[in-house]
Amino acid sequence: MLAVTPVSAAGVDAADIGFGGSFSSGNNYTAATGETMQGTLRRLAGTERLDVEKGLVLTGGTTGAVFSSRSENLVGGTTLSKSFVTETVFTPDAGQGSLATVLSVGGNLWARYQDGRLRYGYSSRTGGGWQEHSQSVPAPEGGTSHALSLAYEVQGGSSSLRAFLDGAELPKVTADGSLAAGIAGADVLGIGNEVHAGARGRGIAGSVSKARLSVLTGEFNPRDDVKYQRAKASGTALLMSFQAPVTDGAYTPELGETVVGRVSTDGLTQRRPGSARAPGAGSSLTWSSQQLPTPHLAGRLRAEVVVDPGVLRHPGTLIDLGGAVTLDVGGKRQVTLRAGDAVEKTLTLPAPQSKDGVDYWHLGLATDLDDKGSGTVQVLAAGNPLGPGVAVTSVTTTRSDVRYFDGLRGTLYGASLELDGADSEASLTAVPCMARRLAPAHAIAVTSGECLSSLRAKASAIRPTQRQVDWQRAQQTAFLHFGVNTFTGQEWGYGNEDPDVFNPTKLDTDQWARTLKDNGFTIAVLTVKHHDGFVLYPSRYTDHDVASSAWLGGRGDVLRMFADSMRKHGIGVGVYLSPADENQERKGVFGNGSPKVERTIPTLLKDDDRAGKNPPAFSYKATEYGSYFLNQLYEVLTEYGPISEVWFDGAQGRTSKPESYDFRAYYDLVRKLAPQAVIAVSGPDVRWVGNESGLARPDEWSVVPVRDSERGEPGTYPNSREPDLGSDAALVRAAAEAKETRLTWYPAEVDVSIHAGWFWHDEQQPKSVDQLNKIYYESAGRNSVLLLNIPPNKEGLIDQRDVSRLSQWRTKLWHDMPRDLALDAPAFGDGEEMTLLTDGYDDTSWRMRSPRQHASVVLDEPQRVDRIALGEDIGRGGMQAQSVTVEAKVGDAWQPVLRGGTVGYQRIFPLDQPVTAKEFRVSFPKSRGVVHLARISLYGSVPTEQPVDMTGELGGQRRR
Repeated sequence: MLAVTPVSAAGVDAADIGFGGSFSSGNNYTAATGETMQGTLRRLAGTERLDVEKGLVLTGGTTGAVFSSRSENLVGGTTLSKSFVTETVFTPDAGQGSLATVLSVGGNLWARYQDGRLRYGYSSRTGGGWQEHSQSVPAPEGGTSHALSLAYEVQGGSSSLRAFLDGAELPKVTADGSLAAGIAGADVLGIGNEVHAGARGRGIAGSVSKARLSVLTGEFNPRDDVKYQRAKASGTALLMSFQAPVTDGAYTPELGETVVGRVSTDGLTQRRPGSARAPGAGSSLTWSSQQLPTPHLAGRLRAEVVVDPGVLRHPGTLIDLGGAVTLDVGGKRQVTLRAGDAVEKTLTLPAPQSKDGVDYWHLGLATDLDDKGSGTVQVLAAGNPLGPGVAVTSVTTTRSDVRYFDGLRGTLYGASLELDGADSEASLTAVPCMARRLAPAHAIAVTSGECLSSLRAKASAIRPTQRQVDWQRAQQTAFLHFGVNTFTGQEWGYGNEDPDVFNPTKLDTDQWARTLKDNGFTIAVLTVKHHDGFVLYPSRYTDHDVASSAWLGGRGDVLRMFADSMRKHGIGVGVYLSPADENQERKGVFGNGSPKVERTIPTLLKDDDRAGKNPPAFSYKATEYGSYFLNQLYEVLTEYGPISEVWFDGAQGRTSKPESYDFRAYYDLVRKLAPQAVIAVSGPDVRWVGNESGLARPDEWSVVPVRDSERGEPGTYPNSREPDLGSDAALVRAAAEAKETRLTWYPAEVDVSIHAGWFWHDEQQPKSVDQLNKIYYESAGRNSVLLLNIPPNKEGLIDQRDVSRLSQWRTKLWHDMPRDLALDAPAFGDGEEMTLLTDGYDDTSWRMRSPRQHASVVLDEPQRVDRIALGEDIGRGGMQAQSVTVEAKVGDAWQPVLRGGTVGYQRIFPLDQPVTAKEFRVSFPKSRGVVHLARISLYGSVPTEQPVDMTGELGGQRRR
C-alpha cells in the first residue's frame, strides 16, 4: 500500500522490503508502510505466500521474487559498473538444492548454496572468456534466521565483493582489472532465486523476511551502509554493573551485562540494582575462565572498575590480573601499579567524576604483552591513560582468574574485562547506572550503554499526551481509500489520469457514516490525496482534483461531504495526504532539486478568495514541492472543521526523483492548525505496527525506543517490523546500539484492509467473519488501535457485501462479549472496597504498589467466563505491567486461570479453558513501576443464535 524511502549517508535505497504488504495486484507486490520500492516487485511462480512472522515463504525450484527498477540500468548494464549493497534476512530449510540462490543482482552476482556450502561471488567476462571470482563458507544452519549482506565496490576497472553473515565479515572477493558481468534490463534483484531469466529454477526453500538494494554514491562504509547486520561483541568477557541480585556464589548477569566464564561475589551485598557494598577484608569479585592467557599474560587486555571515591581510603586491590599485574590502593587519591617483583609505580589520580549526583572514579589496567609476558602496562583513569605506559618483562600469572575489589570497603558500581583484541574504548562509560526518581515526561533521552535499571525507570516515567489518550480510546477506526484508483483498478496510480475518470454516480457519504457508526467505528480517515496526486477537494494549487473532473460539473467536494457526514454521526474526521505526488513529478515540481528557502504558508495566488481576509500565516523553509504540500495541508486543516487524525507516510510513490520531505514543518503546521489531532504513522503521535495483516504483537508496548531520521520523522528502533520493540531486552539493545535515541510514548496503529487490496476492486471479496474477529482481538485487544480499510466502490457507496460482512462481524463480537459480568460488581484492593475497578471508566484506577497486592471482583453468583479484559490508567500511570496473573476461586481454593504479559490501555485475554466462579483476583508479578489498574472485565460468550442486547458500548465500557 504505502512506502518510505530512507537515504543513508552514502547510498540511496532502491528497495528495502519487509514483506509486510500484500500481493493485492495478482503477482505484483504492494508495499507496506515503512518499505522502499523504487520500482516493481513480483513473485515468480505465483505460489509464494506471505506470512506475518516469516515473510515471503518459498518452496524452492521456481519460487522467489524479482525486483525491477524504474531507473534504467540501476546497477549498470552489461557490466555492474556501480557500487551497491544488497542484503537479506532469510530462514533456510535444511538441505538446499544445488545452486539454490539466496540473493542475486544483475544476472551474474550471487550468493547460493553449492557443494554443501554457501558460495558468494560473481562472474566477469575478460578476453572473450568467463572467469568466476568467489569464496565459500559453511552453509548457515537450517531453520534459523540469518542476515546476509553483500557490498559490491567498483574502483576504476577493478571490483570487489565484501560479505557479512550474522554480524561477522567473511573472506573478501576481488577481481583486479574486471567488473561483474550484467544483463541489461529492468530486472536487477533476485530474492530467493536468480535474477537471470535463464536460471529461474534455483530457488531456495525457506522464507525471506527482508531484502534490500542500495546504490552507493560514496565510499562503502559498513556502519552506514549495512543495515541488517548486528556485529557480534568480540573479546568482552565481563561487563557488569550489579543489575542482578548480588549473592555469594555465581553471579547471573542481567540484560545488558556479559559474563563469559564464571563470576563469584564473595562478601558483597546489594541494596538496589546498580551498586554493591563491600565490607572490606575477605570481600571480592572474581572472574574465572580458561580464556585467561597463562602462564604469561599475553595479548591485549583491558580491565576496568567504577567505585565510590571513599573506596580508595582503605587498603586493598582494585584489579588483580591473575596475580601477574595488580592495581592497588592504600591512600587518598593514589593507586599503585605492580607487575611481578620488578615493577612498582604509584600515581596520583585526578579529581573524581560526577554523574547524576554520584561521585565516582573510573579506573583500569590495559596490557599489551607478547607471548612471553613482555610489553607495556597502562593505568587508566576515566578511560584514558594516566601517565605513560610502564615496560614489563616476563610477567607470569599465578592464577587463572581476575579479581576485583579484593579486600576493599565501600560502594562499587561496575567491573569489566576485555580479552585479546580488546577495543581501545572504555567499557564502563555508562556506569554508575541506577534507577532514579524521575518526573513524568512524554520522552526521555537514552545514553549509550545505559543499564537496565535506569532504562526501566525512564520507561516507567513516560506518559502519553492527552491527544494520545483520546486516540487510544477510539479502539476501532476506519480507513476509506477512494480516488482515481477506484475507477482505474490500480493500487498506485501514475499521476497522468484524466480527472474525468473520477465519476461516482451515487456518492453517499451519509451511507459511509451510518455503516461505520453501526459497526463501532469512532474515527474515519479519508485518502484526500494518494501517491498519484489526485485531490478529493477543489484545491487552489492543482488541476489534478475533483474540480477538474466532470463529476457534479466540477463543483463536487468529497472531503466536505465526508467531514459533514462523519460529524453528523458522531465520528471523528481523519485525513490522509500522501507526501508523494506523481502528478507533481510529471509537472516538474516534485523532486526537482529546488533549494529550501523561506516561504509563506498560505501562499496566496492571483484572485485568491482569501486575499484581504488576513488568514493566519506561517513561514517555513521549504522546497518548491514542500511549499505545494504545506499549502494543501493548510487548506485541509483550515476549511473543513476539527480534525482528529492526520495520517502521513513517507512514500516516494513510484517517482524516480526523490523529494526530501520536511516533516518537521508538516508537524509544526498541524500542531498550529489542529492541535487536538494525532499525527499518525510517519508522525510523532502514533506509530505503524509493522505489518498490514491486522496483527499487533502479543506484548505491544506503547513506550518504545525512537530516533528521528534526517527528514525529521520519528522511527522505532531498530525498525517498525521488529518482533520486539518495547521489552526490557529491546530497551537494552537500543541503548547499546543506537545514538540519539529516546524513550517516548508511541502507541501502535494496526492498519489492514477488509479486502486483499486497499482501493475497490469488484472481484475482491471481504474477509470472513472469523478473519475480522481474529484481527480485532489481535489489534484492539492488544493495546493497539485497529484501522480497518473499507473502500467505497465506483458508485461512491460502501458495497453491500462489505456492509453485510461488517454487520455479521459486529454481531459476532457482541456474542463473544455480550456484557461485562464485572460491571458495577463489588471490587476490592487488598480487601479494601475499590469499586472504581468495575465502574466501566478507564480514567479511574487503583494504584497497585506491590506485586503482592491483589485486586479482586466478587460476582453475585458463579458465572462462566472465557475472556478477561484488563486496562491500565495510562494517562495517570503510564504503562507498567510486564506480567499478570488472574486467579479464580473454585470451591475454597484459588486456581490460576491466566498468566499473561503486558496490559496497557486494553488487553483482552482469551482463556485456554472457560472457568465458572464467583470470585476473581488479579496481580502483577512483574512491573516497571506502580500499576494504575483501571479496569477488570469478565466475559462469557453466548451462542450466536441467542439474541443479545447490542446497545451501548461493546464490552460494557462507558464514555464520559
